[in-house]
Amino acid sequence: MIEEPLMTLPLQCYRCGAEYTYIGKSPHSAQCPACGSSCVPPAGSLTVVNSVHWESANGVAKVWVHSVDERDRPFEFEVAAHGRRGKLVAIKVDGVPINPQVDETLETLPPAVKAQIEAQGITDVDIATVTNSKA
Repeated sequence: MIEEPLMTLPLQCYRCGAEYTYIGKSPHSAQCPACGSSCVPPAGSLTVVNSVHWESANGVAKVWVHSVDERDRPFEFEVAAHGRRGKLVAIKVDGVPINPQVDETLETLPPAVKAQIEAQGITDVDIATVTNSKA
């Protein structure tokens, strides 16, 4: 029997900013050890639950991708686009808007989310200058 190796993940809470390390075999607990918030990076991989695509007559579009991590926490990614070019404009973790610039792991879209956005014809997504919606 092959034993799974321990993984070591540097993590940061999006709510209080605490930095900590998870060492274990399964996805991390999805909770900040300092403040108890669930506003931490995805535990394991994300699975897309659904997506909503809206497009105006002039070609401006928005895509909302709803996903869950391996601890069943909801993540929402909002991309505004025109044609094939888009911009990540908001991310919510467990319903709470977060600042993705706090954590380098959100500098790229998770593979399942990226695939869903590309399925809508948006192949070039800028994620470097993210602003969160107030909703």
